[in-house]
Amino acid sequence: MGAQVGALFFFVALGFLGRRRQILNTQGDKVISDIIFYFTMPALTVTSMNLKVSSAELTNAWLILAASLILVLLSYVLTILVAAALHLSPRAAYAFQFATAFGNVAYLGFPVAYILFGRLGVFYAAMYALGHNLLFWTLGVWLMQDHDQQKRLDWRQIFNINVLAIVLGFALALLRWQIPELIFHPLDSLGQATVPLALLLVGSMLAESPLGTLAGNKTVYLMTIIRLLIFPALALLVMVMLPSWDKMARSLIIIQMAMPAAAIAPAVARKYDGDYNLVSEGVVATTLLSLLTIPLWAWLANYQIMT
Repeated sequence: MGAQVGALFFFVALGFLGRRRQILNTQGDKVISDIIFYFTMPALTVTSMNLKVSSAELTNAWLILAASLILVLLSYVLTILVAAALHLSPRAAYAFQFATAFGNVAYLGFPVAYILFGRLGVFYAAMYALGHNLLFWTLGVWLMQDHDQQKRLDWRQIFNINVLAIVLGFALALLRWQIPELIFHPLDSLGQATVPLALLLVGSMLAESPLGTLAGNKTVYLMTIIRLLIFPALALLVMVMLPSWDKMARSLIIIQMAMPAAAIAPAVARKYDGDYNLVSEGVVATTLLSLLTIPLWAWLANYQIMT
């Protein structure tokens, strides 16, 4: 566990230093983000799901997909209750719900799953991301829209290249079709770049953010507590009540629920005129503190609670 966590911190620290030393910048981050989104992550997804999985592992994948849909929807319901208790304005309430309910299950979730569990972990993480992303690009986009002037949902956002890669990878696993070696090897090499690139991007984002603006923002504090502590604790409670499920599957679900707010959330908030500032502050705060809480939840899930 120590070596895996060390790798996580190493790449994040490298990205942080790169931004501080002006080796990385905003334009460079955008390029890295696009490379991950359009090239390396789809490649990692397809190659990691192109495994000779057993019937039990396929069953685990379906269970993880169902758990993802249920837990994210339950998380959303809880954010509605908390936002109402805080008496937030409608715009701030929608931003609070959006940033808190949806996690960074791709840019950070895939690398963490790969570091902790290898290719099978990414296979399971992809199934979790499928359910999560279907809700993110429907319910999440709806939350950020101007509710006085509803815009039609663009279905191309739901079926983006990463969702299609998950569907393709799962279809290959389901049909037990193996990608020819001539294609698999370059795809595999491309996919391996996802982990360091994604973690470098997280570090660069943290170095860019004015952390001083987060001081005293009680809404962001509460968002961080819910996203990083309460949600994974809820997932842990549910998984403990399901001892018949596979240990790795249960651990993976807990860790995915412990991810910080979705890194792409501020871009969505800006595009649809949501409360961009609150969403951005939530992403920064949860991402920074998740570097401490993710190892904690990984340790609990794998070596204490789930044994």
